[in-house]
Amino acid sequence: GKLGSEVGVWRSMKGLYLFQNSFEGEISEEIGSMRYLTYLYLNDNFIGGSIPKSITKLKKLRQLSLSENFLISSLPSDIGRMDDLEVITAYENSIFGTIPNGLYKLRDLNKLMLHDTLTKEAPWMVDQNEGITGTISTLIGGLTKLLLLFLNNNPLTGTIPTEIGNCVKLEKLWVQRTNLNGSMPVSVCLLRDKMLNSEEDEGVLYSDCRPNNRTGDPFLKCDCCSDCCDHSTGVCIADD
Repeated sequence: GKLGSEVGVWRSMKGLYLFQNSFEGEISEEIGSMRYLTYLYLNDNFIGGSIPKSITKLKKLRQLSLSENFLISSLPSDIGRMDDLEVITAYENSIFGTIPNGLYKLRDLNKLMLHDTLTKEAPWMVDQNEGITGTISTLIGGLTKLLLLFLNNNPLTGTIPTEIGNCVKLEKLWVQRTNLNGSMPVSVCLLRDKMLNSEEDEGVLYSDCRPNNRTGDPFLKCDCCSDCCDHSTGVCIADD
């Protein structure tokens, strides 16, 4: 089926769970009329087009799951209006553009999963030059409720902000297969003594800290990563 203009008549609905189906077409701008919507799960379908601008009218929305579709879109520039958002998943789509500054105003955000826009031979990829670009803003330090931050497989540039160290509840941070460089900040490494760990001591902090293409310098120096990846080959190995 399709998510056409008929969604506009569902104005009192609080939860829309259509994940793991065969919906196609585009998300109608009429979705902005569902002003009581709290949970929107459209992941794992065949939905294309862009994320409608009207989605930012959903002021009560807490969880937005758009992952594993065929979206070709940037993130809404005024996403910061959605004050109640706790979860954003948009991975495995052709997402492009920068992370809007407004996103860093979402103080209740605990899961931000924007990874895998540039996975090799991915069926959703339309343009090899797509992916989330720009830098990670220092404003990210204001997202103190973050548990999961997945930004891997995106052409992000710059360095990792020391302000991520303010995200003391962080349990997983994945920044491998990006163009981030420099060194992992000490403030992030100190999180390994808090929630950023696991019993196996692996799978929680990924970066491109293995020699690039097996013999070159690593993209990013990290003395505390649980897993180090080779940026060029994509091979990740638990750091001993």
